[in-house]
Amino acid sequence: MGRYTFFFFRELWINLSRNPLMTAAAAGTSVVSLLTLGISLILVYNINNLSGEITSQVEIRAFVKKDIGNYQIKSLQDKIMKIPQVRRVEFISPDRALDKLQEDLNIDLDMGPEENPLPPSLVIRVNDPRQIGAVADQIKEMGGVEELLYGESIIRSLLAVSFVVKSLGYLMTMLMAIGALFTIMNTIRLTVIARRNEIRTMQLVGATSWFIRWPFLLEGMVFGTVGALISALFVSSGYFLLSAKIHDSLPFVFPLVDSGAMSRIILFILLLSGIVMGLAGSYISVSKFLSEGNE
Repeated sequence: MGRYTFFFFRELWINLSRNPLMTAAAAGTSVVSLLTLGISLILVYNINNLSGEITSQVEIRAFVKKDIGNYQIKSLQDKIMKIPQVRRVEFISPDRALDKLQEDLNIDLDMGPEENPLPPSLVIRVNDPRQIGAVADQIKEMGGVEELLYGESIIRSLLAVSFVVKSLGYLMTMLMAIGALFTIMNTIRLTVIARRNEIRTMQLVGATSWFIRWPFLLEGMVFGTVGALISALFVSSGYFLLSAKIHDSLPFVFPLVDSGAMSRIILFILLLSGIVMGLAGSYISVSKFLSEGNE
């Protein structure tokens, strides 16, 4: 292939410069297709991040009996930690629970330790929120536990909604990728049709199929790369501005993926997708044309 490199790139330049309007239109459609793919990626990654943040906060609160001693509490913690699905167990004393309540409600309750009605409790975090019911059942069997709070029905509903939303996000991303592929494929096919006489001449003088394909494969890569870089710039800039505004207004409501990390992800995925789709679209278009010509 090395001795033909100059020829391939010369043919690429001829393809791109022969009709600047068509080249600009092709690059523009690639940008639009990959732009929608980039927006879909942002939605999917942030949905996954939000789902992870919510599920990571799922916990079981086990209220222990007031007359239980420190040794028994420590023993109960050790037993709970031995459950395979348990990630962390934290003891909350009545005094600490009261301080937290006053902080959350922004009030000052003037009461001594003997007047504190809040019981001691253990806060249990699990690795997989889907296993929270099984973990709670095991804790119920342990002595010293008076009551458990974990909202199993709410957690199940949350996981179900999270699964549906993520599935829709993945489906939307896949559809956008397929749309970008077909856009590039049809664009290259127009170029192939415009040069059909030259391709027929090359076939008549004995040019191989791969020799004919290479300039069009390079053209597809150029469309995909240019489309990816421009769309990544637009999507990353828009995400940076939007995430900054959301972070300033609602910092605790929407935990967004960091804009720097998101920009790197978008650039990598769009660039890889653009190149792969450009190559695939060009290969399919040229192969279909060559097979039609041989019939």
